[in-house]
Amino acid sequence: MWNNQPCILTSKDFTILETMYQRRHLLGDRVRLLLKQKLDATTVVFAEDIDDTIVTLNSRVRYRISGHEPQTAIITQSPMGGVVGQSLSLETVRGMALLGLPEAAEWALPARPGEAPERIELLAVQFQPEAARRERLARELARPALRLVHDATLGR
Repeated sequence: MWNNQPCILTSKDFTILETMYQRRHLLGDRVRLLLKQKLDATTVVFAEDIDDTIVTLNSRVRYRISGHEPQTAIITQSPMGGVVGQSLSLETVRGMALLGLPEAAEWALPARPGEAPERIELLAVQFQPEAARRERLARELARPALRLVHDATLGR
């Protein structure tokens, strides 16, 4: 099912999706379908320019599936052992659907044969690595310059 939601990816995330598409035989049919949709209809931006309400790789998101209780997860490139339920891999339908979505967006997930389609709703981007990097750089630039108050070599 096609979705009319905007999809915005960083150039790095887009490159990762292109590589996944080249290796698509490793992905399930529903993930391949979403991957193709994203590659065909994505706006690509530099990491420095992406809005902090857009899901990027390694973002922590709060989302809801078909009106059920909200869940929180980190969007990862591949499955992460030991953190079941805390991460959503791009190799899953839900992880692939969330990547590139803005807050408050909804996406219809492709259904398995004989099942009703699910809708995924992005409630919030709680952490985005690109936004955190911008904030860290802004803090560093706002710090006053260090001032030399004593030079031990002058006393020699």
